[in-house]
Amino acid sequence: MTLRIGVVLITTVLLSLLPETGFQHSQASVAGNSPDSLWAQWEHVSLRLMKEDGLSEYFEKLHQDRRFNGAVSVSQKGILLYEKGFGLANEKTGQAITPDTPFQLASMSKMFTATAIMLLYQEGKLDFDDEVSQHLPGWPYEGMTIRHLLNHRSGLARYEAVSSWYWKNYREPLSNTDVLNQYIKYKPVIFFTPGNGFNYCNSNYVILACIVEKLSGMPFAEFMASRVFQPLCMDHSVIYSRVNDPEIPGKAIGYKPGRRGYYPAEGDYLDGVVGDKGLYASVRDIEKFDAALSSYVLLHPSTLEKAFEPGSGGRTYNYGFGWRLKLSGDQKIIYHFGWWRGFRTCYIHDPESERTLVILTNRDEPGFYVDYWDVFDAVSSI
Repeated sequence: MTLRIGVVLITTVLLSLLPETGFQHSQASVAGNSPDSLWAQWEHVSLRLMKEDGLSEYFEKLHQDRRFNGAVSVSQKGILLYEKGFGLANEKTGQAITPDTPFQLASMSKMFTATAIMLLYQEGKLDFDDEVSQHLPGWPYEGMTIRHLLNHRSGLARYEAVSSWYWKNYREPLSNTDVLNQYIKYKPVIFFTPGNGFNYCNSNYVILACIVEKLSGMPFAEFMASRVFQPLCMDHSVIYSRVNDPEIPGKAIGYKPGRRGYYPAEGDYLDGVVGDKGLYASVRDIEKFDAALSSYVLLHPSTLEKAFEPGSGGRTYNYGFGWRLKLSGDQKIIYHFGWWRGFRTCYIHDPESERTLVILTNRDEPGFYVDYWDVFDAVSSI
């Protein structure tokens, strides 16, 4: 703390000696990753240290109050302000959580599935208004498009419910191909005509993953690794499915509370399905993904703009392509939350302030949840 105060005081003195033009140049440089003058570097360091103290105190308090066990990352304008792990990734081994610990992202995985679809769009292999039947032979629902799947406006029945009727061997993991074949064979009734309603449904993103496999000629996990994870150096990211059960070194275990502490959340046959969930990644990897979006490394500006267009009418809490949208007047917050097998996850990005919050937790403990919007507000005030 003394060092931090000293840095701030010295920086303040140095900045006071700068001419007006020098100070303005310094302020502009803080927005970049590499301040290009000594004065800008001092300012960048001091501001980061001041924010880091406040953020550390805030998240330490949440952890002490049993409201947060996991990893967190806060960045703004491409500058990492804070990242840290709290608690244990594995209660049995005593492995501590770090910014490199992979967590099951649960529904946050949909951001990445949508990214895969948009990459294929950029290559000319699909159009968002293509009917699903153009790419998946035998698909029984006329008029249902890729856009409908992306926006959750397809009307599809939940594959979890469909499989409870038709998948009888619960000891065998269900795959995406199995889900697709159930829709083709049994034609479960849809809730509404495609495009005439909104229903957040995991099935949409399972079928999108099937389309990725069909058009790329690659397993979904392989496509994501070669086209997203490896180019962005997301070294702790992998698509997990019980069908092939890939090894994930150092991964966090999802826990639920019991009478004698916490116990690992059990999986079942649904854990073979991916696209709607199944991606393990660390906060540090999500920082890289977030930075790649902001700098258009993977997706062109015009493509990303389509992803953030409201797809479900005038709803305040809307949905684009793989991201949820919170709309208020001219303000648009881009976000997604997730929940699965003891994991709760959060991504919130404010395009106006260019501030991003990522929270990954591995304790599903009712009564001790943090409200992610409250956390984002608190982080913003710090």
